[in-house]
Parts: sequence; C-alpha cells; structure tokens
Amino acid sequence: MASQADTMKSYDCLAVFADTAKPCKGEFHIDVYRNGTHVDSFGDHNLVVEAGRIRLAELASGLSTDCISQIGVGDGAEPEKDTDTALSNQMLFPLDKASVTGRDARFDFSIDNTQANGLKIHEFGLFCKDGTMFSHRVRKGIIEKEDDIQIRGYWILHF
Repeated sequence: MASQADTMKSYDCLAVFADTAKPCKGEFHIDVYRNGTHVDSFGDHNLVVEAGRIRLAELASGLSTDCISQIGVGDGAEPEKDTDTALSNQMLFPLDKASVTGRDARFDFSIDNTQANGLKIHEFGLFCKDGTMFSHRVRKGIIEKEDDIQIRGYWILHF
C-alpha cells in the first residue's frame, strides 16, 4: 500500500507536466481602398467564440471537416461576446488563401468593389464551410461599402 509521502511524490511529478498551452488568440488586419488608393488601415485582436472552440475540438477529433473557409461582414455594433454565432445582416465571401506557419494559421481575404455594396460594415468574422462562426471582431468605425471601395486583409490565429 502506498504511503501518503509516495502519493504526494506522484502528484508532484504530475505538476512537472502541467500544460502550458495558451488559449487560441488572433490578429485581424484590414486595408481599405477607394478607387485603388489606400484610405484606411485597422488592426487589432479578435475573439475566438465558443462555437469556434467547439469546431476546433471537432476538427481535432475528426468529427468535422468543415474548416475555416469564409470571411463575413456585417453592420452590428455590439461588442463581441463568447456566445456570438452570426453577424448582423451577415454576408459571407470565400477566403482568398489559407496558410500555416508553425502554430499560426493565416487567412487572407478581399472584399471586391462588387461585394457588400450598401452595407455599413462594422464587424467581421471568420466562418467555417458550414457557416459556423469561428472568430469575431467589431471595429469602432464603419466602412460605408460602395462600388468604389475594396477591402483587403488577413486574419491570423495563434495556437
């Protein structure tokens, strides 16, 4: 039978192997162009929402193949919440490119001068192939999207 000292030693050993992984975080960057001329930039953090973390677990376990494949825009102004699942007046567009460097996944996107016209863009989101929201970012200002405006950007998730 193990003594209390032996039991304590085994717990001490387990502490050495404590997981030091940090939660998934991200960076969001956009550049806005009017008639091809750069007029604005924005960069900040993002929120990986609960549905995104669940999707990550499903992808890791092989229970889903619906990876991140879309950028979303909307006109909502409410701050991001962990329970967010959609954008206000949401429009989704395919990503231009996805790549991985080390533990970072990068998603490049563009919103063409023919897309989302008339929308007062205030929020952005990363979405999976099946429409599940992964990440959310609300800007302080709006982009009044018209046919003379193009948006290019990227989203980096750090794992």
